[in-house]
Amino acid sequence: MNAPCVLAVDDEPEVLALISSALVAEGYHVVTAGSVAEFQVQDARRDVDIYIIDISLPDGSGFNIIKKIRQKSDRGIIVLSGRGSETDHVVGLEIGADDYVTKPFRLRELAARVNAVCRRTSSKIPISHSKGGIRALSDENSVSRELEPNLSFGIYRLNFPARRVWTLNMVEIDLTTAEFELLSVLIRKRNNVMSRGQIMNAIKGQDWEVYDRTVDGLISRLRKKLPPPEGVPHYIRTVHGIGYTFTA
Repeated sequence: MNAPCVLAVDDEPEVLALISSALVAEGYHVVTAGSVAEFQVQDARRDVDIYIIDISLPDGSGFNIIKKIRQKSDRGIIVLSGRGSETDHVVGLEIGADDYVTKPFRLRELAARVNAVCRRTSSKIPISHSKGGIRALSDENSVSRELEPNLSFGIYRLNFPARRVWTLNMVEIDLTTAEFELLSVLIRKRNNVMSRGQIMNAIKGQDWEVYDRTVDGLISRLRKKLPPPEGVPHYIRTVHGIGYTFTA
């Protein structure tokens, strides 16, 4: 299997050199561009798996690049920018970025975020060289799923800091506070069966009371609001006599 291809776009050559060195060591094929024009050339030549894009470029806006990518693709996108305002973060995520990293940044953190996005958006697996030989990257070498700000499951994208959920077509799903809290608990404990009591304990401390019937009602509403593709079992499954499990 070919290594995942990363296209990094930044007008600072030294930043591109650092990104390239760090990600090549992680098992990625890295291509760089210093402008919108160079991005267009490189993107047309390759099947890119993950984009790392600076917002401020000499001949255009990185936000416009992200919009164009999202019109044709659901590949992973990470914003890497010196602009760290809340507005820039929100705009970047709303137009389709999977993550937002502010400069100055740590190379290990960037690599971990790229690994996380790659797991969610690409079928290719980066190969890293270590003293023990060649190994596939695993969850042990990346940010914990509980700490990832963005996550995809099935046909949905979820942003924990913004507490929002979208379809892959960027249609926002309106969830109540209680529904989002329950979804977050299930995702953090994915593939583990949770009893109603465990779910209640995990979300207690909120300003609303949770009872068995409340959990069942929230589960029912989540299933209706987040249906899977036709013919695919629902992500939230009932384990009779015990509780529920999230399997996406």
